Amino acid sequence: MERGRRLLPQRDARPSAHRRGAGARRGRGAGHRAVVRLSGPPARPRSAQRARLDRAGRPQAVRGGRAVRVGAPVAASGRYAVQGEQVRAGLEMWAHRTGADLVLEDDRSDPDRSARLHARLSRRCDLVLGPYGGDCARAVARAAAGVVWNHGAAADDVQAMPNVVSVSSPASRYLATLACAVATLRPRAALALALGPGRFARFAREGLERAAPRLGLSLAARFSLGDPPHRIAQAGAGAVLACGPLERETAFLSELRALVPEALLGGVAPGVTAFGELLGVDPEGMLAPVQWHPDQRLAVKLGPTGATVLADAHAAGLGELDYVAAQAYASALVAARCLELAPEDPLAAARRLQTTTFFGAFGLDPLTGRQREHQMAVIRWQAGRRDLIHTASSVNLHPES
Repeated sequence: MERGRRLLPQRDARPSAHRRGAGARRGRGAGHRAVVRLSGPPARPRSAQRARLDRAGRPQAVRGGRAVRVGAPVAASGRYAVQGEQVRAGLEMWAHRTGADLVLEDDRSDPDRSARLHARLSRRCDLVLGPYGGDCARAVARAAAGVVWNHGAAADDVQAMPNVVSVSSPASRYLATLACAVATLRPRAALALALGPGRFARFAREGLERAAPRLGLSLAARFSLGDPPHRIAQAGAGAVLACGPLERETAFLSELRALVPEALLGGVAPGVTAFGELLGVDPEGMLAPVQWHPDQRLAVKLGPTGATVLADAHAAGLGELDYVAAQAYASALVAARCLELAPEDPLAAARRLQTTTFFGAFGLDPLTGRQREHQMAVIRWQAGRRDLIHTASSVNLHPES
């Protein structure tokens, strides 16, 4: 445990996101906990109900001059380590701007450990955010007695759990959003799907199947990410869309690239900033749905503007942020706002809240509890950059539709 360590130190001393990611992958994060110095007594159990923010969004003292203490299980090792580095970056920027104190513990991408850490942090912190990953967030929500502020689980079933408040669009919109861009770039294309195991991929497929007819697209074939790439190439589809775990999806797209040079290739993995480095080949032209992109400009009602967030990231030496960092930041903004609005019942406040952060619109579906108002976008890799090419606001992609 590191006490008294400022997560965002002097600006010229901040390591880059790339170097931090390398540290996590070398195993530095195992058992790692980062704590910002406290200026008062430790939090008491259930002290979240006493948290307040001022009009500028800065936590006020809970008691004795102590800033709000915020905890989260954050993967610094295991299969979510790449995304965990972005989660950490987003939460550190939020804490630096608001003056909150952070307690981040490595859940090692393990659902059981994530649930235990979340419970332990809930006894010590004023506010605890959920973990990254549908399996981890599902385990936390099943075990938690209070609200789970969800930033890292898009799976529709997790978002529909009664104690979960989600800022991001559900999984059922991922491939549907991607298909919107395909329909623009290659009208009436035949699609081939390559899917990994698990609920996320199933929800994404179901959303695509609902949206494809309205977009003029046909589903020509469906494969597993474990199928030989040459079989998928033989399907002759105009676009091949993948959805699965980051490592498997990246390896699949790397192998398929040379076999179908004329087809549009897309998936969830290309939306991550580190994808170009992980792929091993040129990602030029590959598509991905993203929850947020730095080039989006929104009328913000809650928290800083996107330009301010990007300036903070640049000043801290973080390099390019992706949507994983942005959604963690936005979740902290929403959670803090709900505590301000209804400290005795922040979940009820979340269900009523309609607002917009730099991450996008926030509003929960009153029937399902899933995030309804947020809109996804699509990026395309061009000249080594993830360029914003499409937003899905023109098509109804609600999971219930």
